[in-house]
Amino acid sequence: MRERFRVVEPDSTLAAEDFGRGDLSCRVRASRRGISRVDHAEGRRWRRPGRKPSARASRWAPLLLRIVTGLLAVALGLLAVAPARADERTDFLIRMLATSDQFRVRAQAALALGTRPNEASVQRALTGSLRDAHPAVRAASASSLERLQDPQALVALRPLQRDRDEAVRAAVERAITTLERSLIKPPDRGQEPATYYVAVGTPTAQSGLSGPTLRSLREHVVRYVDGLSGVRIAPEGEAQGAASTVLRSQHLVGYYLDSSITKIEEKPDGAVRAQVSVIVGTYPGRAMRVMLSGAATVSGAGSGEAAKVQAVEAAFTGALKRLPQAMEAGASRAE
Repeated sequence: MRERFRVVEPDSTLAAEDFGRGDLSCRVRASRRGISRVDHAEGRRWRRPGRKPSARASRWAPLLLRIVTGLLAVALGLLAVAPARADERTDFLIRMLATSDQFRVRAQAALALGTRPNEASVQRALTGSLRDAHPAVRAASASSLERLQDPQALVALRPLQRDRDEAVRAAVERAITTLERSLIKPPDRGQEPATYYVAVGTPTAQSGLSGPTLRSLREHVVRYVDGLSGVRIAPEGEAQGAASTVLRSQHLVGYYLDSSITKIEEKPDGAVRAQVSVIVGTYPGRAMRVMLSGAATVSGAGSGEAAKVQAVEAAFTGALKRLPQAMEAGASRAE
């Protein structure tokens, strides 16, 4: 009877499954060429008719078990260090973006950072490289900021709408459009019933901003708040009786946002810094519940009212990030 078996030579690459499957016993033999393994092709216990397994195979079985165990330990170790290696790759890309003297390397690093987790260090690196001397790097940075979809990058992107390079302007416009859309979550009232009924007042300012500018800043606040989960925006100028009726009939918790621009500072280096406050009160009664504060600095946005608006919008965005927690806490107290 002709035996059926295969031989894995010593110079073959052995994976863990090569050492046996199920309860299959493996015969290992030593020779001058090294170690080779012989196992049955059909996966059954091998032996020649009428012969018992040799003592040599029994001696090698514990060694093979230790080898397989070692391979598994190494694999688990590699999985454990994967996050650390991911962090090292992010740091490497940030370093290349900031220090390489080759614009192609910087552009590739910027594009690669767009695939990394949206961390503060990545955002800082990409917004900083928007001022790179080469247009390819600026365009790549804008594209990555679009991919990360963090609206805070809008402050750094808007000045590049006047970039001298057409490709950069196109990339920036796409990024701004995407990020502005991310501020607005289309409400699906059928699947997500509203919990909060929020009225938004027009911001006040002592900095000389025009009336139309203040109206546009109110719209910025409305867009942001309307994108929050469980929020329904109240009509502007709604009568107190109408608001009370809506709250009672739909079992909503009412809030009124009274915002103000407390300070706008133009620094000697051309940067503009804005500070804002948002008073979260009851609605329609407007009894104060909590005050949220925000501040932002815009560099390279030029001068005049446009630069102030960018700084104020960024400050309002920062302040409103804590609004969901404030509304939830107020609703708990109301219960």
